[in-house]
Amino acid sequence: MNVHTCDHRTRTPARTGAKRALAIAGVLGALVSCPAIIRAAQTPTLKATLVDAAKKAEAKSATVQVTVGGIQLIDPDKTHGHAKKGQGHLHYQLDNGPVIATTATKLSFHGLASGQHTLVVMLAGNTHDPLGPKEVLTFQIP
Repeated sequence: MNVHTCDHRTRTPARTGAKRALAIAGVLGALVSCPAIIRAAQTPTLKATLVDAAKKAEAKSATVQVTVGGIQLIDPDKTHGHAKKGQGHLHYQLDNGPVIATTATKLSFHGLASGQHTLVVMLAGNTHDPLGPKEVLTFQIP
């Protein structure tokens, strides 16, 4: 649970429709202007995990599942490279290979060679610049 110092409560209970509307507006105004909530709403998050890692490794494959927050995933081809706050896509890169730019939150790699592999997953903006969150997953193929 995040703890911050913004006070989101109204001081008096609202009884009538007009008073209730003003009270709600006051609470919403406090929420919108709260620095902790503004930061949370604007800070993109990313979590990447391998799906059935041992079973997939035996099959010479790997599947990654990604969860994102605080950002709208949008096809980079549809943005024509124009940056827009709150929008982005995912970049996947396996073993320093080509970068795959996509909105897909689940991606599989097949026919992998035996040995250790590194998969980098990151959030990128419409201009393909990194947005910050990044996960590096390493796994072994027998």
